[in-house]
Amino acid sequence: MFAGEGPRGVFDQRSRTPESLSRSLAWCLRSVAHPKLVRDYDALVVISPEHGRVFREAGWSKARLRDEIVRVLTLPGAEIVWGAGGCAEGMPEQFAARATPKFLPENLLIVHAGGTAGLFSAIIGGWKNGPAGSQPVTREVMV
Repeated sequence: MFAGEGPRGVFDQRSRTPESLSRSLAWCLRSVAHPKLVRDYDALVVISPEHGRVFREAGWSKARLRDEIVRVLTLPGAEIVWGAGGCAEGMPEQFAARATPKFLPENLLIVHAGGTAGLFSAIIGGWKNGPAGSQPVTREVMV
């Protein structure tokens, strides 16, 4: 488990294509740490078996899902700088001129877990990554 935010659900009962479901996951991930803070945070996405089926049946790999989430969450600099949207929080002004991904691909962990409770997945937001923060680690557990 990460030090940082607790788990929260991704409730998407309608998406039946990987394109739609990946957007749902991305939009929920935008709020990790803060919607205007980018690049320096980790997140763990826990894909449930029923959501996983949507990706599996379409032939999507974990890498493809990660790439799509990073693409959807590459945010315009003007939206994420300090003061944008009337919110003081955000990134320094030097980010205004370029789009920046919310997560670097290596900081977005995706696992498949859970039972058949429905079309629910989860996000566990991490803490600041790297030397100033934490290093997430996953291990396969066999039961």
